[in-house]
Amino acid sequence: MYDRYKSKRKNTGLYKTLGFLLVVAVLAALGVKYHRYLTFWKYSQNKLEKTVEAVRLMKDSGKKREALVDLSDSYQRYKEEHPVDPESYYLSGEIHYLLGEAYLPGSFSELYINDRVHEINKDARIEFLKAIKDINKGSALENGPMDDSYGLMLARAAYYTDYYTPADIFHMIENAGESVKLKDVEDIRFYAITAIINRREDYGLKFLAEYGMVRDNIQGLLFYATAERMAKKYTGSIMTYKDVLARTSDDKIRKLVYINLGKIYFNQSLYRESLDHFNLALKIDDKDSVPKIWIGKNYSAMGEKDKAKAVWSEVLTTDGTNAEAKQLLGTM
Repeated sequence: MYDRYKSKRKNTGLYKTLGFLLVVAVLAALGVKYHRYLTFWKYSQNKLEKTVEAVRLMKDSGKKREALVDLSDSYQRYKEEHPVDPESYYLSGEIHYLLGEAYLPGSFSELYINDRVHEINKDARIEFLKAIKDINKGSALENGPMDDSYGLMLARAAYYTDYYTPADIFHMIENAGESVKLKDVEDIRFYAITAIINRREDYGLKFLAEYGMVRDNIQGLLFYATAERMAKKYTGSIMTYKDVLARTSDDKIRKLVYINLGKIYFNQSLYRESLDHFNLALKIDDKDSVPKIWIGKNYSAMGEKDKAKAVWSEVLTTDGTNAEAKQLLGTM
């Protein structure tokens, strides 16, 4: 009896040992497989990030868009393979944001200087909205503060598309600006403009003057003058625009300055001065409908309705699709 009991205990111990060894073997196999999976995942992630950086540096806009479209497809698959990884959504959001920028007719500075910052086409808008969705999903999965670079992308995409209120947009990037974490001049200028929009005009202009490279070249001066105009610091804006006129003989830039000076004088109800500057712009380019529209506005404000109607009718004769001219004539 004792021998049978002893044999049974011995067998039980053997089974336990074999079971333990089997579990260890399975875990080891899974560990090797998981390690290989992590290694491959990290390799794929690094490879994609390097590709993104290379695409960022592309000068040819057409090739850049093509490369970004391909990358967006790759990151879509990457998200599907890593559905709970925040980084997969952040990186996908970055690609959509860069693709949205690639569809724009210029940089943020160029669009702002020309009062075209919200004139984005359908393709750009679609990509910016995808960027917002992905970056927000990444933030939700991470359950913590996102990196400043993604916060800036989210804020810029929301600004272009009017997705969030100006106050919400400024709140997203407020800490990045006040701690001077911003490195790219476009981000610095964007931060300053969002501050100005949120009634922190003096702070925004001071920040822009200190960090925004606004005295380094003509574009910087134009940007600062436009920011002053938007902040309704008209005296400073006029002086900065005149500084630009003193520094350049480029007709395209001079026309832009005359148009913006005309807008400032119009906003101050100085219609004769405004009219003079829009006429100077028209002398440079008599086919441009923008100064003509504003010339009509000045005539209308001075009570010369017939002259205003004649100017706007002339605009429609050469540009039958001009919505603003149609709208203005409809109010006569």
